[in-house]
Amino acid sequence: MENLGLSQILTRARAIITDERPVDAPNTCLSARGPGVRSPTAPPGQRCFECGGPNHFARDCLARRQGGDPGKRARDRGISASLLSPRPLTEALPAVRMNVGGIRRRVLVDTGCSVCVAHASCCRSWREEDVAITTMCGQAMGCEGTGVVQLRPHGKGPIEVEVIVVRSKPLGYDIILGIAELGGVMVSGGRCVRFGLDGLGVCAATEAGISIREKDFTATYCPSTRSWTAAWKWSDAGEPGVLRNTVEEYPPVNVARGAYEDELRKWIKDGWLVPYDESEHGPPKGLLPLMAVIQRNKMKVRPVMDFRELNSYIESHTADADVCSQKLREWRRQGVDVALIDLKKAYLQIRIDKSLWPYQTVAFKGKRYCLTRLGFGLNVAPLVMKAVLNCVLFRDPDVRKGTSAYIDDILVNESVVAVDRVKRHLAHYGLTCKTHERAADGARLLGLKVWGERGKLMWRRDNDVGGVPDVLTRRSVFSYCGKLVSHFPVCGWLRIATAYIKRKANDATTSWDEVIDGDELRRLIQETALAVMKRDPARGRWDISAEEVKIWVDASSLAIGVALEVGGSIVEDAS
Repeated sequence: MENLGLSQILTRARAIITDERPVDAPNTCLSARGPGVRSPTAPPGQRCFECGGPNHFARDCLARRQGGDPGKRARDRGISASLLSPRPLTEALPAVRMNVGGIRRRVLVDTGCSVCVAHASCCRSWREEDVAITTMCGQAMGCEGTGVVQLRPHGKGPIEVEVIVVRSKPLGYDIILGIAELGGVMVSGGRCVRFGLDGLGVCAATEAGISIREKDFTATYCPSTRSWTAAWKWSDAGEPGVLRNTVEEYPPVNVARGAYEDELRKWIKDGWLVPYDESEHGPPKGLLPLMAVIQRNKMKVRPVMDFRELNSYIESHTADADVCSQKLREWRRQGVDVALIDLKKAYLQIRIDKSLWPYQTVAFKGKRYCLTRLGFGLNVAPLVMKAVLNCVLFRDPDVRKGTSAYIDDILVNESVVAVDRVKRHLAHYGLTCKTHERAADGARLLGLKVWGERGKLMWRRDNDVGGVPDVLTRRSVFSYCGKLVSHFPVCGWLRIATAYIKRKANDATTSWDEVIDGDELRRLIQETALAVMKRDPARGRWDISAEEVKIWVDASSLAIGVALEVGGSIVEDAS
């Protein structure tokens, strides 16, 4: 006698009946077997898989009982199927040809399993991991580790799935596809495969959807398409009707025009901007002005929309919004074995409900389009992104314990959970990532440049301050000083110097845009900028591990200063 768990009993039972199940009922869902799927006697015209004889199943075949099945072996007076035995399984399970990573490959659909197994040739890269697969005949499959492959079902967009990577092709196929990966599977007569993505019914094994409901928005996850859809909620004043704006574009500077238009064409190609169809959505109710934002730190041009008028009708509850400085303190306590995951075009991975498309129209090259994705500049966009990302991370206890997210950036503590596991988990819920960066190798964390040095992590400024403003006004001076100190945890003397400069700007003006005459303030700013170039005080140790902290306090007629010392390093200051 053997002590078997429920999953082991079900696995053995599935293996025994694999080559005996009829597949002649139209749209039979093999993952949702119920009474009546198997019949004790074969219907007329049914032939035995074993001998080819009519009107009986393989389990009742006398030839099989006498000669035995080379693909199965006796086990405790029962029969178990071998995963490496090609004949019974390949006859009973459906197979399809599918685009895998840009190559047409043979895919076997396993209607009794939710795990995907892929040959190493299907994965461009994977993580070596101790993974064990034991077949029903007791043999071990040679596993390389785990990874992610990109599937493109016929007529659908690319979908990333988690796989176990093996050395030899399982059953001679490139991939064994688990039933839950593409929204379930329906198999009709002749073993014609229809996935849940096709929308022709839902398989019982399909993963349940997710719904997030907040005061100012909702977000839902559809497992069959692996996509998130958000919808904002109108303020108490209700839906506005038609917005008044008629401006199509704030023209970008000439040097950015080409990259800006190329990026918009890519948005159209990717389906993020689609031609507006009045017959489907009705008359447009809003026009968002287009403009270009130049990201100097990344040397990129990003198209954005002016949501100000639309935002005035959407109430945003920001009490739960993350504060960057507080998140910075949290991340610095995670040690040195950390990595950063950044979502790829994060906001554009979130769809907007079609009922709101009339309010998200833009004009480009004389045509009207609607933005189908979450827009940068929408007041609830950061809250939607935070809620979706935290919801996904919290669905796995280990991932939740080892990660911390700030909008679309995720810090992974690799002493708790592997970064590749987190990426696979995100991909499972439709969120794709850029290549991760390990802090010890050099990474950008919340606007700071972080790198490893003698077993520690160090940080410095990673923003381009630029030159002293040509025209000094209170507004331009405050903006320049803000770039100098930003949100950096340590600035030393620079924090006091910028506070003094801003005080002098206030004394010299009565409004924000009044021009400041004279050279005194300009000389003061130039002296400060030169000192920063020679020895920037915005730098220090990143990781904080000690629990004891020294607090240094000093005061003068100009300022009051506070500094925190941990392990011999100043980790934060204020004035």
